[in-house]
Amino acid sequence: MPPTADWSVAIAGECMVTRPFSMHSEAEFLRIRELFEKADVAYAHLEMNFGDAADLHPGRGDWYGSYMLAEPHVAKDLRWLGVDVMSTANNHSLDFGAKGLFSTVQALKDAGVAGAGTGRDLDDARMPTYVETPRGRMALISTTSGNRPHEWAGRPKETMQGRPGINPLRVTTTYVIPREAAQHLKATAEGLNILRTGKDWKPGKTGRVLRDDEFQYNLPGGQSAAGEMVFREGDDYQILTECHAGDLEGNLRAIRSAAHMSDLVMVAHHFNIAEGPRGDRPPRFVREFAHRAIEEGADIFVGHGWHKTLGIEIYRGKPIFYGLGNFFAQSELLERVPYDSYETWGHDVDALPTLTPDAHPLHPGLDTPTPTWWSSAVIEVHLTDGRLTGITLHPVELGREVSKEAKITRGTGKSAQHPVTEGRPLVADQVNGAEVLERYRQLSAEYGTTLETDGRVARLRLGD
Repeated sequence: MPPTADWSVAIAGECMVTRPFSMHSEAEFLRIRELFEKADVAYAHLEMNFGDAADLHPGRGDWYGSYMLAEPHVAKDLRWLGVDVMSTANNHSLDFGAKGLFSTVQALKDAGVAGAGTGRDLDDARMPTYVETPRGRMALISTTSGNRPHEWAGRPKETMQGRPGINPLRVTTTYVIPREAAQHLKATAEGLNILRTGKDWKPGKTGRVLRDDEFQYNLPGGQSAAGEMVFREGDDYQILTECHAGDLEGNLRAIRSAAHMSDLVMVAHHFNIAEGPRGDRPPRFVREFAHRAIEEGADIFVGHGWHKTLGIEIYRGKPIFYGLGNFFAQSELLERVPYDSYETWGHDVDALPTLTPDAHPLHPGLDTPTPTWWSSAVIEVHLTDGRLTGITLHPVELGREVSKEAKITRGTGKSAQHPVTEGRPLVADQVNGAEVLERYRQLSAEYGTTLETDGRVARLRLGD
C-alpha cells in the first residue's frame, strides 16, 4: 500500500499484567478486544518482565518498588487481546537482570508481539521495530528516562561485547535558585568540603562542565559519577530538565531512519522523572523530546511512566499523548517477591520464611486511594495522507471507582484488611467514564486541544 493510505491505530497504556485473562467474556472486556482488532495496528506499553522465576534472580538491591515478573504465557493473552506491538523500555526492564530482559523479549516474540526499546546492546535497543500490516509498515521507537547507569545499553568496542539494557534518554537537571540562597548553599558546601565549580573540571574528569554561574555538591556517594546536584544562580526557584544531547540525537536518528523505511512512525517515551512531585503536566525535557520527535518524522508520540493520564497536545498536526495511564494494574498480585523487596518495605527479613507475597505494604502507589491509578482510555487515532483526521477516547476502569475514594468494585481474594483490586480493564460505565474523559478534556485544553465528550467517549474537535 502507498504511504498515503488511511491508518487506524489503537493505543493503550501501561500493562502491569500478572495474570492470564483470555477466559473472560464480559461485553465490556470484549469491547476492548474489538477496538484493538478493528485497528490497523494496536499498541500498549509493557511494564513487566516475562520469565520462569526458577531461571532468574533479581537484578538490583536498592529499588523502592516492585519487581515485575509474570509467567511467559501471559504474553500470549496480550496477543489474544489484539496487541500487535509494545514498548519495553522502562525502569523495570532490568528487574531481573540481562537474563530477565532477554526472556521478556523472547516471550513477546513467541507470542507474536513485536517489541522495541531493549536489546543486547545500544544499537539493538535503539533501533525501530517494524510491524507489517495490510495497510502498510508501522515503526516503533521506544526509549526511557530515569534508569540507573548500569541499565543503559552500551555499544560493543573492539573485543568487548555491548552491554544489554534499555535505550536511554538521559536527562540533565539544573536547580535554579536566587542569589542569596546560592550563597548560603555555597557556604555550606565549602564547610563540608564538597563544593565543585567549573574551575575544578579537567580533561578526564567525570561530570558536567559547569558554567560560571553554576556549582555542584560533590556528594560522597556520587563522586565517581559527578553529574547531580548542579545549582545555578537565577532570579527565582526553578528546576530545569533537558534531554542529554547525545541520547537525543541517537533517538532522533532512529526516528529519521524509521520515517524513511516505514509508512507510520510511533515514538514511546517512558519517564519516571518529575520536576518535583508528579503533577498533571509533563517535565520540560519530555515536551522537548516530543516536539523534536514530531519534527523528525514521528506521526504519534506517547508518554507513560507516572501511571496517570495527562493531557494531549497537537503539534504540527500530529498527536502527543503525554500520559497514557495504567491499562492493567496487577502489581498487588505478583506471586514472586524477592528478599530485597521485603527489606525495602520494612518487613522483618529475619522472619523471611513466614513472609508471603500478600504482605502489606510491598508495592508503591497503592498505599492510599487515588483517582488516577485505576483508570485510563483506549485511544483510537486516525490519519489520512499522513494528516490527523480523528482521535476518539474510550474510557476504561481497572476495578475501582474513578473517584478520590477509589472504592473497589472488582476485587480478588477475601481479605478485608488489605483488599486487592482485580486490575483488569473494562470499558467504563457512564459515571466513571465521564470522570476519565473530563480529566483528559481539562488537561488537554491547556495545550489548545479541544475534546468534546458525551460521557461515554471523547472526540477531538478538528480545526482548532
